[in-house]
Amino acid sequence: MIIANDIKKMLRALDFEEDHRSTGTAADRRYRRADVQWQATIRAERGNACLHEEEREVCGIIKDISANGARIDVDGLFFEKNNLLLQTSQLGILRCDLVWRRGNKIGLQFSEDPKQILARLQKLIPGFDNRPA
Repeated sequence: MIIANDIKKMLRALDFEEDHRSTGTAADRRYRRADVQWQATIRAERGNACLHEEEREVCGIIKDISANGARIDVDGLFFEKNNLLLQTSQLGILRCDLVWRRGNKIGLQFSEDPKQILARLQKLIPGFDNRPA
């Protein structure tokens, strides 16, 4: 029975990864990205589309960020996708959803208004704006 449950989890993970491959390009982005190296924690709370029975948390490094999302290298695998909480010392806590995953690299889309996040990023990153690169 344990093996069957493990196989089911692996199949769900493979289906999930296939469903969330990024098809866009940098030219398709609406918001400019800034390269950063910020420590972060991503948490999936119990009862919020979590694949596990308990609250799940993973740490990582934000590699780049924009007004509507971030790319993060995480320590370990992370399969949850909706109603996530991203926490950083720079931005505090942001609600987000996972939109793609490739191994230990994940892409998050913020649920908050991009204009509000852009204003916060402009205070944190000197010279950051939203004009195309």
